[in-house]
Amino acid sequence: MRPVTQLRRTLGTLDGLAMVVGIAVGAGIFRTPGLVAADLGRPGLTFVAWVLGGLVSLLGALVFAELSTRFPQAGGKYVYAREAYGRRAAFVVGWIEVVIYSAAIAAVSVVSGEYLARLFSWSGTRAQDTGVVLIVLFTALNLIGVTAGRLTQNVVTAAKVLALFGVVMMAGLAGHGSGWHTSLPHAPTGLAAWGALALAFQAVIWSYYGYPDAAKIAEEVDDPDRRLPRIFLIGIASVTALYLLLNAAFLQVLSFPRIASSTLVAGDVAAEIFGARAGMLMAGLAFLVVIASLNGNLFVTPRVVFGLSRDGLGPIALARVNPGGTPWTAMVLVGALSTVLAATGEFDRLLTLAITLILVTDGFMVLVLFRLRRQGGPSAFHVPFYPALPLAFLLTYAALFVGAVVQQPWPTLYALGVLVAAWVLSLIVVR
Repeated sequence: MRPVTQLRRTLGTLDGLAMVVGIAVGAGIFRTPGLVAADLGRPGLTFVAWVLGGLVSLLGALVFAELSTRFPQAGGKYVYAREAYGRRAAFVVGWIEVVIYSAAIAAVSVVSGEYLARLFSWSGTRAQDTGVVLIVLFTALNLIGVTAGRLTQNVVTAAKVLALFGVVMMAGLAGHGSGWHTSLPHAPTGLAAWGALALAFQAVIWSYYGYPDAAKIAEEVDDPDRRLPRIFLIGIASVTALYLLLNAAFLQVLSFPRIASSTLVAGDVAAEIFGARAGMLMAGLAFLVVIASLNGNLFVTPRVVFGLSRDGLGPIALARVNPGGTPWTAMVLVGALSTVLAATGEFDRLLTLAITLILVTDGFMVLVLFRLRRQGGPSAFHVPFYPALPLAFLLTYAALFVGAVVQQPWPTLYALGVLVAAWVLSLIVVR
């Protein structure tokens, strides 16, 4: 009997939204508000940065909404690169995605282990081992079938969102708005404020990132022409609204200098409201936040491996689907790679390259869209105000890339080296 190499369309709009929100709203929202506040120095400018981050992410969501409805196939970015620029470009984009997201899974699993250790008062040295166990458990859960994976994602994402809204409500009731009326003594002004905004914007964009992951599961979304645009646009709108509410909550409870000096703003807010009980509450909330991101990434990443292998850009054995609808061999590969990275700690170096590679590959998607538009072909969704909005997205990412070159020349150089190495490899293995 020929092995099954086709995924079933069983995911609805809520399933897709749980993936987007669950992956995007991760540990970043605990860490980045303090960094952004420290860079910008004033509450008004800080809030502007988070609003602009949502708008830029909306531009990206519009681009991916059109690309995904043009080609609703498993794999996301590599599919669009293949259709526009051929199999070698698809190979480079696809396998780089696999490495980046396997490193992300490893990192999120270790962070999950750290929060779980705090919750149960375990030794901090067990975080790495706990992270490995979590990867194995969630990989096994998703191997059962699509239903098990999506239900888990729906439940943990709903619990996470409700808990974060609880933080917002508590802050609104307990706070006095001190953060809105204070600022840092040496807050940048004039041209310096623009430079500070460019610096802070990288952290903001990273916190919003996750919406393109809906493209990876496009082949499994029922009625993709109608549902995929909703998933992208409602998803990023929901994340934006939640982030603005959380930042407003932080400013409601803490003074601005305290936010700017904090490495865990939500934890400081909880300590201000609940006192000694805050540690356990925040550990539980943080675990909910990161576990949804872990399961979501484990769900979507094997779809890239599956699609690449089905198209002959990887071993065909990685394109097999089990009776539960899961690309099980690809799932095992991603789980194993993530486990190794979590156990060895090598994901740290890979994650420093991730943002640069994402800037390059996502910016490249705008060029892909331009080429596909010239080629013609049907699409149920079109980016409004084309080509102005895609160009605005591309220029923003180009500016962020230049900023990365200036601030982090060596990681940027390593990232470009990875791209070149992947392209050379494609010349050898792709006909």
